[in-house]
Amino acid sequence: MKYSFKKRIYKILIPAFDVLGSILFFPIRLFRKPPSNPKNILVVRLDHIGDFVCTTPLFKNIKKKFPAAKITVLINSASKDLAYRDPVIDKVITFSPAYLSRNEKSSSLKGLMRVVKDVKALGFDLGIDPRGDMLSMVIMWLGGVKYRIGYGITGGGFLLNMEGRYDRSVHVIDRNLALLKYLNIPVEDRSPSVYFNDKDMEAVEKLLREKVTGPNQREIGVFEQIPFSAIILHPFAGARTREWSRDSFQGLIDRLRGCGISIFLIGSGDDSIEYTGVIDMRGKFNIPQLAYFIKKVGCFIGLNSGPANIAAALGVSSVVISSGTNIVEDWIPPNKSARFIYRDVVCRPCENKICPKEKHECMNGITAEEVFGKFMEISKKGQDPFFMRRNEDIF
Repeated sequence: MKYSFKKRIYKILIPAFDVLGSILFFPIRLFRKPPSNPKNILVVRLDHIGDFVCTTPLFKNIKKKFPAAKITVLINSASKDLAYRDPVIDKVITFSPAYLSRNEKSSSLKGLMRVVKDVKALGFDLGIDPRGDMLSMVIMWLGGVKYRIGYGITGGGFLLNMEGRYDRSVHVIDRNLALLKYLNIPVEDRSPSVYFNDKDMEAVEKLLREKVTGPNQREIGVFEQIPFSAIILHPFAGARTREWSRDSFQGLIDRLRGCGISIFLIGSGDDSIEYTGVIDMRGKFNIPQLAYFIKKVGCFIGLNSGPANIAAALGVSSVVISSGTNIVEDWIPPNKSARFIYRDVVCRPCENKICPKEKHECMNGITAEEVFGKFMEISKKGQDPFFMRRNEDIF
């Protein structure tokens, strides 16, 4: 079955809705052909930062096929700074629907109407929805996008001129790129891209000089790797099912500090859980600045989240602690320097935001010592004297 629903009522109502819609909208698919040389292309990706990162290969391959075309992205506001830095993206429109927002603030019906108006005003030849989201299809249809392609896994596929076959067994990057074959666009590059500029780097360097102090402080040059004498830690998640306990993270922090490793804590200003023995960088960076910071430090430990996707896309050595909500290897960009830790429980992948089981086995079964062991694997510096330095000798 093509639909991505768990509730029985949706499994009954949405197919019936689609049957009716298919009858009414049948001429759309029958008579409209994909544009051979589109001038104005819209890509809709309303979900999260990691999802946007995994969609960047789509932009690159489209631009290579149609270099004169203008590419506009309609994305969640959380990803907008990354989109502004991407050289193949010409225009950015933001919209954050409530059901995809991890903040209390989300776009209203008035905001939706504004987006539809903006889409209609730009006059798109081609629209692509790689997520398979009914709202995205409605926006493209109401916005007058001439040819619409995507996945109908949440219903509304009849609003598309071409509905792709959604393959849950492949990596999300390949699933995004699979839509291109219906448009006769060859896939020449499947590597994700994360961009930052000189101002982003300067802001990070300035903050590091202010934040990292001590009697033996040394200036950290642009792109000079801190060879695992420091790591970036991201212990926050967008859903309760992805969380690892505060005590577990604190145990990991204590173990790392015992080896003389400095720990930079990252997250948003709303992430309120406190940890001891860390250099707190929460809320200090925008996303491109954070990307540069992750690249600079060169080592990441955290949960399956947006920063983990950024670290993987940049090829940064990483340890990703993952719950059973999904198959983490299918959602994080391929990275030979990454290690994943998870429990292969019978309910994986559950895709739940709240675990119905009291013990939350997939996360509570992971120990701080196990995560530290994976860190030692990626560091390969367990016997290196520099690796064993005390924190005050590093900066």
